[in-house]
Amino acid sequence: MQQKSVPLKKSPPRESGNKRMPRYAWLHQTLLTDIESGKYPVGSHLPTEEQLGTLYGVSRHTVREATRRLAEKGMITRSPSTGTVVNSATPIQNQSVYVSTFGSMNDLMLYTAQTRIEPFAHEIIQADQDIAQQLLIPLNEKLLRLHAYRKLVKNDLLISYSHIYLNPAFKSLKNRLKGNHPSIFELLKTEFNQEIVKIHQEVEACHMPHQGIQALQLKPDCLALRITRVYFDKSNRLLAASDNFYIENNFRLITTWQKENE
Repeated sequence: MQQKSVPLKKSPPRESGNKRMPRYAWLHQTLLTDIESGKYPVGSHLPTEEQLGTLYGVSRHTVREATRRLAEKGMITRSPSTGTVVNSATPIQNQSVYVSTFGSMNDLMLYTAQTRIEPFAHEIIQADQDIAQQLLIPLNEKLLRLHAYRKLVKNDLLISYSHIYLNPAFKSLKNRLKGNHPSIFELLKTEFNQEIVKIHQEVEACHMPHQGIQALQLKPDCLALRITRVYFDKSNRLLAASDNFYIENNFRLITTWQKENE
């Protein structure tokens, strides 16, 4: 009977003193070397957790810990919808860069879970021509506008100055945006039984607004990546919107598209 060949599994090497290197540390270093050598080039996808576990003879827990460390170095980005993408062939020295991937609504949900809005001022406004065009709403529609910081949950890194727009029917949400609060997505659903079904997004390069420069104590004329997102319900009614001015060198946006199987 012919035996089926099985690929050889790599094993962690022994260190001096006959002590094994922790498996996650060995896999992290192995994957880092593989990326630096071009085995997994920038822009490519790493194998899945299951495939990496089989290829290197380790558990999924080990794979997750090793890839988490690569993600912290800015070398890869993990996304439920697009998989794990190689961002850089070498560790990114500036650890204050936040890398985000938006390939689906699930990715955006993940982003809102990783960041927090901290409002510091608010006002009721009527949408002028620019705001109405930007948010795809009628001229003179009333909105609650919050002036806010956006920070990372894990380390309080400031990544943007933001305008948050709320339909006045949901103005009480501003009182919930304190501390380690749920995302606006979650609050709309739990507090008002409102579900976001459509998101409109626009991206452009611009200068940081004067209010943002003052609020974040930035240098004059600094640049920003402006990302506006408008959230609608199933009847195409605006529920909320965010106009984010991301600080230069503190934010990186990566989007990956993949052709569907025909």
